[in-house]
Amino acid sequence: MTRNGMLILVGFGLPILLGILALPLRLGKVRPNLYYGFRTPKTMSSPEIWYQVNRFAGQWLLAASALTILINFSLWYTRPDWPPEILTVAMACVGAFFTLLASIRSVFYLRKF
Repeated sequence: MTRNGMLILVGFGLPILLGILALPLRLGKVRPNLYYGFRTPKTMSSPEIWYQVNRFAGQWLLAASALTILINFSLWYTRPDWPPEILTVAMACVGAFFTLLASIRSVFYLRKF
């Protein structure tokens, strides 16, 4: 894979994939299961908690995806002088930050139950 290909994959492909995976959670389409969703002992104990927490997590992950894409696009546009490796790492950090923020926010929401 070329350096620019990696930049596009990390900066835009992964956030788009995150958004695609978050959408069914936000829409409440994912049933309780062991593989996909915000899985904790508490969410697995009740379908009501599962759907509420996964909708909330899906909403935050969609926001994380959108913000990552917007900020990464602005980095790509405003920093054309940065080497692709540096830009790729910066974009990965942006995505990791917003995904972590969404996850932490979801854990705090789960504490309400």
